[in-house]
Amino acid sequence: MKNEKMFEPGLSRLKKPVLPLVNMVQFLYLTGPFATIAEVLSRLTKAVELEGVLYENPQQLLKGYEGFLVEFEVIKGKKKLSVGLPFIIDEKDEPVAKRQALELWIKQQIVSQELETVNSLLCGPCGCVLCCTGPNSEFDEASGFKGRMKQEFFEIPLAESEIVLFDLKRIDTADSRTMTAHSDPPLHLDQAPFYKHETALYHWENGWSLILPEGSACSRLAADTKRCLIYAKRPEVCRKPQIFAYVLEKTPDTATRSDGVLISVYMARNKVLAVWDCPYVRRFQDEIGTYAQLGGMEPIFKKSKT
Repeated sequence: MKNEKMFEPGLSRLKKPVLPLVNMVQFLYLTGPFATIAEVLSRLTKAVELEGVLYENPQQLLKGYEGFLVEFEVIKGKKKLSVGLPFIIDEKDEPVAKRQALELWIKQQIVSQELETVNSLLCGPCGCVLCCTGPNSEFDEASGFKGRMKQEFFEIPLAESEIVLFDLKRIDTADSRTMTAHSDPPLHLDQAPFYKHETALYHWENGWSLILPEGSACSRLAADTKRCLIYAKRPEVCRKPQIFAYVLEKTPDTATRSDGVLISVYMARNKVLAVWDCPYVRRFQDEIGTYAQLGGMEPIFKKSKT
């Protein structure tokens, strides 16, 4: 792990989560004489201490989330949702009340946005390339993972528009399009499992993915500098954080709205999920746990590679 001073911007954001402020704004809006969220925000001109955390400039911190906060105005009948609210169930498969569903949906959006910022600030100084390499890769030693990976391959899901970023062999067959990377038995090519072949792009039943076999690395990872050659236009999945908002989990089910429209079904989890493989997740696990608890969520640590 590099000099900890490099992590201070990310840790500073992690230690001052926005959710306690969001909860305060919601409470003030619902119980006070405010017609809009903007009116509440206009009053937050002084420092505020919540849950033992001092927010020197709450108005400035909340500014980036105002687009989500205004959705609370639905409760007072001041506006309609900017997008349709999904159907949300609890872990007993029971539908949650509309107001709770709204709060969970807003919470998911806010935590997702905040954690993308936090992760970007922590990931850069870390210098880890774990997400860019296959199991037992030559790059694992620098990241502290050498000899610990037992998987046969690492899958990087891609949108169809993103496969042009990679000058690699493409496997798109009738067989591949009826299977996934985790089908059992696996897709075979020339009498060997697909992951025994060189790095390639595969078109599966559930879409495209880049498969990194054991000991390989992404073709866009520079071998000398260990930096991404297409960082500015890297695939969406490569932009995802290693600390995730897990407030809601999309299920494969759909529900029929009162107007007959099919909508997605989400399960309320109210958790923060952190990928244990990531060096900065392991280093800052206590701070991640506190972040989750301050937002009324449960922290979950889970390995991606085994």
